[in-house]
Amino acid sequence: MPKGQYQIPFDKDGNQQHYAEGSWITGENGRPQRVGPEWRDNAPFVTTLTYVGYSRGRSAAYFDFKDHNGKLVVVFLKDFEDMIPHLVKGSVSGSFKFIKRGMNYGCQLIEAGL
Repeated sequence: MPKGQYQIPFDKDGNQQHYAEGSWITGENGRPQRVGPEWRDNAPFVTTLTYVGYSRGRSAAYFDFKDHNGKLVVVFLKDFEDMIPHLVKGSVSGSFKFIKRGMNYGCQLIEAGL
């Protein structure tokens, strides 16, 4: 992949992961098996994100949002500041992209109101 382009980790349920890590499932013969994450290409997308809470990761604090399909995405504190003027009753609609900061992944507003 060219420099600056990277894939984004998602869990088995289609939620964007803040930090890439697999999950445990029951594999063959009932033995635990680690799977994932599912890596997806990073392309801009249009949706409505609704605030659902906040969390702390290994090295960052971030906000949790759900998209119009009920899937979770993560927004870094720094990027949330740019969203604040566009929030209406806890939601923001527009064009978004995913970003990577260190080993962490988040979602960033590109253009509001689409």
